[in-house]
Amino acid sequence: MKESIANAYILQIVIVFVVIFIFFFAGSLTYSKAFKVKNRIVDIIEKYEAYNDAAKSEIASTLSEMGYRVDTTNKGCPTRNGQESIVATNNGYRYCVYEYDTNKGKYYGVAAYMYFDFPIIGNHLEFPVYGETKIMGIIG
Repeated sequence: MKESIANAYILQIVIVFVVIFIFFFAGSLTYSKAFKVKNRIVDIIEKYEAYNDAAKSEIASTLSEMGYRVDTTNKGCPTRNGQESIVATNNGYRYCVYEYDTNKGKYYGVAAYMYFDFPIIGNHLEFPVYGETKIMGIIG
């Protein structure tokens, strides 16, 4: 009887480690997807040297090709470093673009989101992945 109880505890420990491994794996997958989305948006903004209509349409088509999640909650973008987001509508996708002016020129900050859905409890978490472009239109 003593051995069966010990085996039950070992089985519980193995199950806990498997669950932790699954959460770690799912987290790394969603982070890498959000990181790719953020990098692609930064590349597009640097290509057009601004967040303009051409950049917006290319970002929308790229996000649909990548399979980025469509946001149905219509949450706004939070302020970052005292700056409001310049994205008014982003074709149903959740990303935020911030424009910063410096004495050397302007640059953009981009935040894409990684999502974790918990279907049993009906809740989801989202975490931003943030990056910045190079300074564009360098003065002097």
